[in-house]
Order: sequence, then C-alpha cells, then structure tokens
Amino acid sequence: MRVMLIKDVENIGQAGDVKEVADGYGRNYLIPRRLAVAAGKGVEAEARRLREAAARREARAREEAQELAEIIDNKTVVVRLKVGAEGKVFGAITNDDIAVALEKQHQVEVDRRKIDLEHPLKELGEHRIPLKLHRDVTAHINLIITQDR
Repeated sequence: MRVMLIKDVENIGQAGDVKEVADGYGRNYLIPRRLAVAAGKGVEAEARRLREAAARREARAREEAQELAEIIDNKTVVVRLKVGAEGKVFGAITNDDIAVALEKQHQVEVDRRKIDLEHPLKELGEHRIPLKLHRDVTAHINLIITQDR
C-alpha cells in the first residue's frame, strides 16, 4: 500500500514522504492515527507542499532552540535537597525540579522533557546537565545541589 506521511513516523520517514508499507500497517495504524493518507493521484504536489512546510517549521524551531541555548548555556542553577542527620538524602532532583528552578532563578522557561537526565539525582554537589532543545541543538547547565536546612 502506498501512503503519504502527514507527520514524521519513526523508522518509516518524514512528513511529506511517499512510502510503500504493508497493507495492514497502513490501514490499521497509520491512517486511523492520522499519520498518513492513502497515496492517490496528485500526491507528489501535496507531498512537496508538506515537505516545504515541514522544512520551514524545522528551521524556525532550530533557530528558536539556538537562541534559547545562547541564553541558558553554562548558567548555574541551585536546588536544595533535604538531608538527614547521617548525610542520607531524602528525595531526588527530577527534570521538573530543574525546570522550575531555571524559571525562578533565570526567568527562562524550558520544557521538562528537554532536560536530559538519565535518572533522578540523589547526590549533593555540582552536576553538568544537558538540555536537548532540538535535534541539533544541545545546551548545558551547571546544577548545584545543596543541603536544605
């Protein structure tokens, strides 16, 4: 079955691509979820229009991410964490905590899903945290976790 992708589909292609997929995959997954439409006559013109629109959106998103990266790159964010009598840490610092601290301390709003933490942080000290603002743009912040008294 030939389909034209309306949105980017992982392992298949980008928006505007015309692909040959299995009949069941196209009919039962791609088309009902509005990820693709059946490719008919005149699909090349529509595909070209979709690709051009996607390229413009991509360029705008990359430019915005680059501007944000210049603002927040190498900024220092301080977060407090409760610590017990024996130095045992209560809780952990998550993506959401870092996003809130960035907004409070630097007035920069970053989506918590763009903060690239492998696991919540449970150690006091300084950490270098990557922020994947775009596929091609990565910024880093310095996170200092201190003891809350």
